Amino acid sequence: MVALSGLLGLIALVAAILVLIHAFKASTGQGILCLCLPFYIFYYAFTKFEHEQKNLIVGALVGAAVLNILISLSGAM
Repeated sequence: MVALSGLLGLIALVAAILVLIHAFKASTGQGILCLCLPFYIFYYAFTKFEHEQKNLIVGALVGAAVLNILISLSGAM
């Protein structure tokens, strides 16, 4: 379970970095908001992120993050 959780965390991290790079290219303010506000990166990914592989990147970001949380919570109980 730990290896799966680590792999999902890595996938979510890579997807978040791709969204973050796009946010900083669009505007420094958008990038800072993605870094500082906890869920702004999800808002930005769904509404303002434009990439030819947007569905794959946003799906990896959200899916891996949610699955990682669920695995972590199930292991904690």
